[in-house]
Amino acid sequence: MAKRKRKELVDEFYLMALHDIADGASTDDLKKAMMYYEAIEDYEACAGIKKALDEVRTQTIQAIKTKIDEIRKDKRSS
Repeated sequence: MAKRKRKELVDEFYLMALHDIADGASTDDLKKAMMYYEAIEDYEACAGIKKALDEVRTQTIQAIKTKIDEIRKDKRSS
């Protein structure tokens, strides 16, 4: 798989995990999802979810929602 495609997949799962957290999913839920993706060897999914989990440890839900909005704006402008 091309490096660019891998990064896009990681970013996609990262954003989905942030959405899940903003919508009320627990970190335990995301850890279970990460274990599932690890079991099926989808390491890009794992990397995206882990990135989100690492980030939410130090941020509020409002900060996460702001981050989601920033990512959306960046995607629209590119």
